[in-house]
Amino acid sequence: MELRHRLELINSLIEETDQKTQSLHHALHAKERAEQTQESSHGAPLTEEEQGLQYEQALWDKAQIGLAELRKVFEELEQLERARGVSQ
Repeated sequence: MELRHRLELINSLIEETDQKTQSLHHALHAKERAEQTQESSHGAPLTEEEQGLQYEQALWDKAQIGLAELRKVFEELEQLERARGVSQ
């Protein structure tokens, strides 16, 4: 598979992870704002749903970091292959 194609796939996945984390971020803040209007729940522990959203967001963040690292690895491999005269 050509480097360009690999990087396109990785970039598409990174875009998806960014969209997912942004959506979860907005969902968490919307819940937080809704709770702030109710004084009794202000400062209350997170609900199971909120904990789940935070965990999901953390996993998407982790995926994004891993994909960015993978992109760097493929770019470095491409440079090494070029230096050896190997082309795809």
